[in-house]
Amino acid sequence: MTPAGMGGFFHDLEERLGILYLPVTKWVMYICTAVFFAILFVPGDLLFRLLGASPDTTLYRFQLWQLITYAFMHGGFGHLFFNLFTFWMFGRRLEYRWGSQVYARFCTLAAIAAVGTHLAAMVLVGTPQATIVGLSGVCYAILFAYAYYYRDDVVLLYFIIPMKVKYFVAILGVLTLFSSFQVAGSSTVAHLTHLGGLVFGILFVRFPGLFDWFRLPPLPGRRKTKPGPRRFGDK
Repeated sequence: MTPAGMGGFFHDLEERLGILYLPVTKWVMYICTAVFFAILFVPGDLLFRLLGASPDTTLYRFQLWQLITYAFMHGGFGHLFFNLFTFWMFGRRLEYRWGSQVYARFCTLAAIAAVGTHLAAMVLVGTPQATIVGLSGVCYAILFAYAYYYRDDVVLLYFIIPMKVKYFVAILGVLTLFSSFQVAGSSTVAHLTHLGGLVFGILFVRFPGLFDWFRLPPLPGRRKTKPGPRRFGDK
């Protein structure tokens, strides 16, 4: 192998290995898993009342930490598994592209925007009190950002049907928009949280100037991709 070829080989290896060790992705998954098991040993709904978000506790009692902590809470193993799988599958590539500092800020703001959308709707419409938990809103923001940069990547819908990620996210967006008309009282799924996360993801990648106030470095523009498989190390 020529020196030039060796350089390309080691560059590919560095990218493939580097994406496996991303602190934000790793620690969010660790914390969500730890909190899930903690719920099993804490009596009653103490952790849900302390860490979950609702108008009564988050807004009226000014427990603002819940705007973040709700995202680490999950209501069951299926809820936890699919959120963490999505977060790992798509989010790690964004963290590799943007850097961990920017990605951490993105996830934090996505969590606040997602649950804030739902809480505001609950207050305005006067729906019954409900506790909101889960990383889903952040995952919807991640999905749009991923589709913006890597729109021609192929995902397996239900682990069976191949579909380009841009179509997958478009379908999710339409379904979320229509489901959000249920607001918060007639469904156990926080559709408005999903919608809030999705809208935040759109604003973040399409209008990055809105976020200059937290020193966001310039984000690379959308990269045109060719059909076919891509490496997760690609920027």
